Amino acid sequence: MNTMSTPFRALRLIALLLYILSFAPHHHHSISTTTAAIAAHDTMFAGQSLTINQTLVSRNGKFELGFFTPGNSKKYYIGIWFKQVAAIQKKKTVVWVANRNNPIATDDSFSSEFKLLENGGLVLLILVSSSNIPVWSTNSTTSRAMNDSSVEVVLGDDANLVISSSSNRRRSVIWQSFDHPTNAFLPGLKLGYNNVTKKGSKLTSWRNSEDPSDGIYSFEWWADRSFNIIWNNSYKFYTSGVWNGRFFGSVPEMNVGHGLMSSFEFTSKEDGSYEFTYFLSNKSLPLNTFLDTSGQMKSIVWSTEARDWTIIWSKPLRRCQVYGVCGAFAVCSENNICQCLSGFTQRYPKDWGFLDYSGGCVRKTSLQCSNGDSFTKMSNIRLPDQISTSANALVVDIAKKCELACLQNCSCKAYAYATNSSSSSTSSSSSSSAVVFGVCYGMQIY
Repeated sequence: MNTMSTPFRALRLIALLLYILSFAPHHHHSISTTTAAIAAHDTMFAGQSLTINQTLVSRNGKFELGFFTPGNSKKYYIGIWFKQVAAIQKKKTVVWVANRNNPIATDDSFSSEFKLLENGGLVLLILVSSSNIPVWSTNSTTSRAMNDSSVEVVLGDDANLVISSSSNRRRSVIWQSFDHPTNAFLPGLKLGYNNVTKKGSKLTSWRNSEDPSDGIYSFEWWADRSFNIIWNNSYKFYTSGVWNGRFFGSVPEMNVGHGLMSSFEFTSKEDGSYEFTYFLSNKSLPLNTFLDTSGQMKSIVWSTEARDWTIIWSKPLRRCQVYGVCGAFAVCSENNICQCLSGFTQRYPKDWGFLDYSGGCVRKTSLQCSNGDSFTKMSNIRLPDQISTSANALVVDIAKKCELACLQNCSCKAYAYATNSSSSSTSSSSSSSAVVFGVCYGMQIY
């Protein structure tokens, strides 16, 4: 692996000779010197690679790229994080992950390398039985005639990782991470909707704080010029409203900007496509807008006084407004704590420790689907909107009929009953409705 320039090879040789002559244990000092040399650069050329203790650092020192393990996880990933914040907090705020769904095991980490190939591809390799096995790749190549030095990858001051090649003294972009975002919407990154392919930009939450693999929430841009948050690729529970020229209808905070965002750019194209991005007043300020594991889109800024992140805005505002945040057969309380319904227990208790409640709850005792089953009444429970329009909705005049309908259907697990009444000076009428369902998400205590 060619990870050092000729001067650093000489420096390493001198250090090795001094070690042999003095018989002093300077081996670890030599490793840290090599790491520091790599970390001083923002560029990697064709044929070069990073190993587990080496990183790239953007020219302004704001971002760093390298191997990392989230939290107490034993798995390794290639990611980009805020360098100076990580030094203060002793933990990394990651804004992009290459191999989010293909982690490297601890045993393979020391034989792994993140390498730029001569053909313009960037690949993460592990050594297995004397063979390099690709774990992740950009799948990018260039057909230009070139020598090894014409291809390079640079970590930009905006956290964009860009592979480019040179031709006639001009550089052409082969691949960039901004075209493949994970969960973060950083300043300068363009998101939007392509009306030709009928596809919009998409961010996906982490599974939990120690697992960056695809979670159950996605942040998507639609043709109507709005962004939306989706649960499990199936149910939209939040929309920004359409762009009105200054901000999105349901995000008036954008109009204020908190003095941090200098401008928003909404670009419409003739074919009906559009792009949206934003910029900071102070480019050196650490700010991250991302889709959290909670299903909320959050914008946070680093506070030098508090030495911590401060939330600027969050959509939806309350965690309980996020559909499915507590999983099946669980309710979200006003203090944003998830709890299982009576007679149920956590499906994956370990995940709950990581604030990942998506697995929900399961019954402590299985139903018999017989006359021995009964119901437990729960009051002050708000059901998600789509339940009331479910295909399983019934119209009954008394609650008992709804109970009987549920008992006669072995797939029915619960029912809800409500009475709507109206009156006037001359007459009064009432109607009752009930919904029978198998599994319920998105319940709230009010």
